[in-house]
Amino acid sequence: MFSSFLQYLCLAPSFTNVLNVYAFCNLHDVSWGTKGSDKAEALPSISSSRSQDAEVAVVEDTTKIQEDVDAAFKETAIRAVTKVETTEQIEKPTMDDQNKTFRTRLVAMWMLTNAGLAIAIENMNGLPSSDTKADEASLAKKQNFYFAVILYSTFALSFVRFLGVSASASCDQKLNTHWNLSVLVLLL
Repeated sequence: MFSSFLQYLCLAPSFTNVLNVYAFCNLHDVSWGTKGSDKAEALPSISSSRSQDAEVAVVEDTTKIQEDVDAAFKETAIRAVTKVETTEQIEKPTMDDQNKTFRTRLVAMWMLTNAGLAIAIENMNGLPSSDTKADEASLAKKQNFYFAVILYSTFALSFVRFLGVSASASCDQKLNTHWNLSVLVLLL
């Protein structure tokens, strides 16, 4: 535990972003778009057989009459030069497409707002002025406010958790006061 504690502390702030990326982008799905094609009946297959009396594979050479070859060539050439008229059909997006579009836009907005928040936090102090004492006093005031917010919000969340534990413990008649006291000590 102690050998990796420093690495844990360095990586802990990134967990929030990494877990959100996994939740938004479904990065755990690495199927490469081959869902359902891992079954044998969905994959293309070829069946070949050879006669029972033949030991080795034999290539058969078939001969065709020249008129048949010429007719097949002429048909292919005519088909190749004939203009194919296609009509474009506008495809309506499916629900899956709409969900993917929404997810893409959500992730893009989330990344942009995170970048904006990081820029705002970095530039919160503004440009330094010529009076360093005033800058240090302003910075100390902001730091005190920040730590006060962290302290009181942690206290409020812990108090709500304590109330929930106390309410569930008071509903259960089997628990005694020693258990409630140990929960209080544990939470503090």
